[in-house]
Amino acid sequence: MSRLLRVAVLNDRYPTLFGTPRRSAHAISRRLFLPTHKISRRIESFTVMNTMNADLIHSFNRIPLLTGLPFVISFESHLPRYFGGEHTRLFALMRQRLAGPGCKRILAISEFARRIFLDTHKDSEEYAALEAKLQVTYPNVVLPDWSAEPSAADEPLRLLFVGAHFGRKGGAAAVRAAEIARQRNLPIEVHIVSSLTVGPSVWTDPLDPAFFEPYFQALRGGNVRFDQGLPNSEVVALMRKADFTILTTFSDTFGYSAIESMAVGTPVLATPQGALPEFVTDGENGHMVGLATGPLGEWIHIARNDKAGPAYADLYRGEIERIAEEIVDHVEPYCHDRARLAVLRQGARRTAEKQFDTDKIGPRLDQLYEECVRAQY
Repeated sequence: MSRLLRVAVLNDRYPTLFGTPRRSAHAISRRLFLPTHKISRRIESFTVMNTMNADLIHSFNRIPLLTGLPFVISFESHLPRYFGGEHTRLFALMRQRLAGPGCKRILAISEFARRIFLDTHKDSEEYAALEAKLQVTYPNVVLPDWSAEPSAADEPLRLLFVGAHFGRKGGAAAVRAAEIARQRNLPIEVHIVSSLTVGPSVWTDPLDPAFFEPYFQALRGGNVRFDQGLPNSEVVALMRKADFTILTTFSDTFGYSAIESMAVGTPVLATPQGALPEFVTDGENGHMVGLATGPLGEWIHIARNDKAGPAYADLYRGEIERIAEEIVDHVEPYCHDRARLAVLRQGARRTAEKQFDTDKIGPRLDQLYEECVRAQY
């Protein structure tokens, strides 16, 4: 196709940046859309957006309605996004929209997302049509300059945690790891960048308001630095200087911070849930910290309904303690042998180059856009 295509995408804060080409042969235009999740979390599965003068829509998580334009939709885990509403008429209508002729491709951002999607729709009449449109396309990033050189042997080992959801993503385990490092007299520093969001708005957290107080107090530790929020450019600069980033999460669909970290050659400490096992390889580009997961790759306790009770609080506290111990066990050898860290840094960057480079993924998305528009006519 010789002509320039006008591709309308959601003007959201984050996911669309990773799901659409950073560099494109076509005109990618961020458009206003109706944020239905602000009306009700139960209707975040669809949206209405400005599609004036567009040839194609590339949406993320939200199924576009009230438009005759062809569309491509990327998604991170469940699609349609209507948790607990899988047997409703609305869910059925959204599934029919995905199976219908207007939807040209369904792009899972990971094998994890693909598994959940197929499991969700396995008993539906539309299964064959949905499966035929489904493919995996990883997020993409621009690969910046980087260095394989680790920090100097006479400097502390630097660990960085970045995540608004302090408990869910591993912040509590990170500050507890800092305490354990002090107890072991290890030269380890932990930097926390988080809004410290915890509690009822976070689906993994214990609901006792006092649960996270000891971990908040630990932010004052002598080997802990805390920032409540930083621009992304400053976060990436911190990643570049860190020896490891921490994403020991109880629930993440992908973990964009992990690929931003690998793009600057910084290895990742992660848990084997969501998409993380698809690109974090223990001893090659980071380390895996244990977490029990089910067949789809989710933490086995994610759906518990006793999060307000003491049993769940004890379980969660025990998991934080175990994860923190494992973090320190994994990084302690690098305190004394920084040459080993250089190998991990090279592996991290190599993974980003192989799986997430926008110069590889972008042209494939451009070609997909052309195929979808061509098929419309």
